[in-house]
Amino acid sequence: MTVTYTPMIQQYKEIKECHPGDILFFRLGDFYEMFFEDAELASRELEITLTGREGGSKERIPMCGVPYHAAEGYIAKLLKKGYRIAICEQTEDPKQATGLVKREVVKIITPGTTMNEQILEDKTNQYLVLVYEENALLCLVAADISTGECLWTVCRGAARHEKAADFIFQTSPAEIVQSGNVENWDKLEDFCRQKLGNFVFTSFLPENIKTSGQLAEKHFTDTSRLPQEARTALGFMLSYLYQVVKSDLAHLNRLNELNYDNTMLMDATAIRNLEVLKNMRDGSKKDTLLSVLDRTHTAMGGRQIKRWLEIPLLNPLYIKKRQQVVKDLLGNVVLRDTLADNLKRIQDIERILSRVEVGTANARDLAALSSSLGALPEIKRILSVAGSSSLALLGGQMEVHAALFNLLVSALVEEPPFSVREGGMIKEGYDFELDELRAISRESRAWMADFEQKERISTGIKNLKVGYNKVFGYYIEITKSNLQSVPDNFVRKQTLANAERYIVPELKEFENKILGAQERIEQLEYHLFGLLREKVREQLVSLQDTARLLADIDVFMALAVAADKYNFVCPEINDRQEIIIKDGRHPVVERLLVREMFVPNDTALNMKEQRTVIITGPNMAGKSTYMRQVALIVLLAQIGSFVPAREASICPVDRIFTRVGASDDLASGQSTFMVEMTEVAQIIKYATANSLIILDEVGRGTSTYDGMSIARAVIEHISGRIKAKTLFATHYHELIQLEESISSLKNYSVAVKERGNEVVFLRRIIPGGADKSYGIHVAQLAGLPKNLLARAQELLAEYSEGICATPVQDNAVQNGQSSLFASALSSELLKLDVTTLTPLEALNKIFELQQEARREAGLS
Repeated sequence: MTVTYTPMIQQYKEIKECHPGDILFFRLGDFYEMFFEDAELASRELEITLTGREGGSKERIPMCGVPYHAAEGYIAKLLKKGYRIAICEQTEDPKQATGLVKREVVKIITPGTTMNEQILEDKTNQYLVLVYEENALLCLVAADISTGECLWTVCRGAARHEKAADFIFQTSPAEIVQSGNVENWDKLEDFCRQKLGNFVFTSFLPENIKTSGQLAEKHFTDTSRLPQEARTALGFMLSYLYQVVKSDLAHLNRLNELNYDNTMLMDATAIRNLEVLKNMRDGSKKDTLLSVLDRTHTAMGGRQIKRWLEIPLLNPLYIKKRQQVVKDLLGNVVLRDTLADNLKRIQDIERILSRVEVGTANARDLAALSSSLGALPEIKRILSVAGSSSLALLGGQMEVHAALFNLLVSALVEEPPFSVREGGMIKEGYDFELDELRAISRESRAWMADFEQKERISTGIKNLKVGYNKVFGYYIEITKSNLQSVPDNFVRKQTLANAERYIVPELKEFENKILGAQERIEQLEYHLFGLLREKVREQLVSLQDTARLLADIDVFMALAVAADKYNFVCPEINDRQEIIIKDGRHPVVERLLVREMFVPNDTALNMKEQRTVIITGPNMAGKSTYMRQVALIVLLAQIGSFVPAREASICPVDRIFTRVGASDDLASGQSTFMVEMTEVAQIIKYATANSLIILDEVGRGTSTYDGMSIARAVIEHISGRIKAKTLFATHYHELIQLEESISSLKNYSVAVKERGNEVVFLRRIIPGGADKSYGIHVAQLAGLPKNLLARAQELLAEYSEGICATPVQDNAVQNGQSSLFASALSSELLKLDVTTLTPLEALNKIFELQQEARREAGLS
């Protein structure tokens, strides 16, 4: 049986059919309503009441809704859960509509295209990444519509999917769009689900594929250098954004290529293992390299310093230019303090401009922009008079936008309201007509007071009141005890519990006049605000350039502050293929030490006599910290930062590879050893002679001889074929013999001081290999039982002498355990003074000894 729905429900269903995968927010008055399945889903996810309404069917239609003014919070909750929302607005004035008010979807909000401030993090980009493959070229485009940035790269060859995974990991998108068929897409999708946080997958292919490249050429002015496949991918991305955001996206104009030939490549494993942006403990910024460096004062600077860390430079000239700015700022504390005070006034200009472009900016946004522009002249002056050519160059590049600043200051009140539809945004004196209307509004208060007093006298009703509300307009209110005194010309308007409300022609005439003035005020203010917003939009590109320059200045300031605070030095950037570090320190671990000093260490790597360094010594002695600090110092040098050392000379490396730590990858069914071997395989496959390789305990996930054999083969392959600068930490001290057969390999170890059966880790890296691993001493530090450690010491002596060449039989182990445990229990029993024990104390002691025996025997 066909159901005949009401016109409004029929309108809803027709619009919903065009957006089957989206939750439709359907505007009805002051609410966004949802119906049918959307209502049931939204009520469950938002934990709001599910109701119903008549709609033409026998049963009530499921319905729920959220207030229009509070919709942002509800939308944010749905976006975080991976849903898309279609916003359906009334597109004509209900007062002028004939019949049903026209409605249409004005935008679609997805996790990768949201401008919702409750979703966006100030110092983090919100990227959408599109993936497209054609002619064995894997094209990726990342767009952040909240800032106007756009990155692209093309991955070629057999390694293209690994490079694509690195690009995706670096951008950490909120949304990934698959366009067409992508080879090995399942593997790429699995990688994303395992390595990224919250994000959603979307499939999209534009209707007209052939015109996509032309779309990119129209939007961006510099696409001629791009391969045709990349232009097609850009066109697909723009088609998707136009369809979703429904704006021309003029602010999306910063198109940069992520070219791994010009930058150091930091793959997902290196970024994770070195804890550059997130720690491995809980995934937060705490105790990371970013946490040490990020002294930025603006959201734009916070996002920029993350980009610098993700994409270090390779060109020595660019690195040295950054170093010079940091050096000039470091040497002038007064300038830094003054500059910091002004940077604190800068709001998130990039995101304000994005909201201006898509039409969602309010008066508070323009007031924040005005405040930011007000700080520019002083920032420009500070840089220009600093006495430094590098700072003067930055100051010379800065436009202060004086005319726009003066316009905004003259037009907007200091603290405008959130809504742009209810007035109160525009200053007195800015517009003559607006001032006249406001004068009428002010005079109305005096008129009402006079009218009220006049009516009290004429009626003799002393408590007569004149009031107003939005529903019934203006009225005269008289209590029921005075109804006998109401004149005949009073027309009843509303009945209350204790009073009646009336209207008279004079008050009605006044109402028409004042309400018309108020409505005109709101309309005129909105019109004037729209003109202001358009003025900002006209200068969008130059304002974006200013925002990006401010972000760079903020990062330079942060690097200078970190260098000053933590005693960093400027490294020499050499072309001799050397990494020389004197008294290097780990930038993060040094910050965490409270009761002890960090022990610095030297490093020397070159392409001749010391290309590979094997580091032996006890676990927990500092081998991993040392190797990580070398990698982080190189990384810092290549972003233009100063480094934690007494002296350093660094040659830029094309990649940093790391294989550290032990972890299962249960999601993909890989054991610790399998993860380890997979990472080593990637290093062997992609490392070059210009790379830096950090390998920690390769081979420990399998048997001793298997592990040692793999570790030696890896060293021989890297040293003999790849010839990359390599730090190789191992507990296989037998590998130190390789120094005799490999001329470019040198042995180092962690210094240990022995005191009887105790050892002290000195944290110093010294020439020469270790001849033992001190594993039992580390076990002692971890708190293993003394009798167990004693047995281990006995077995170690036997293994060292070749006595225990074959496994010990179970009964022998059990007998050995029994004698050890008996000895320990005997010691405890001999300490007891049985003559003074009460029966209860004796029972308790026997119970304790029994529990200890059970633990030692592994029975509890």
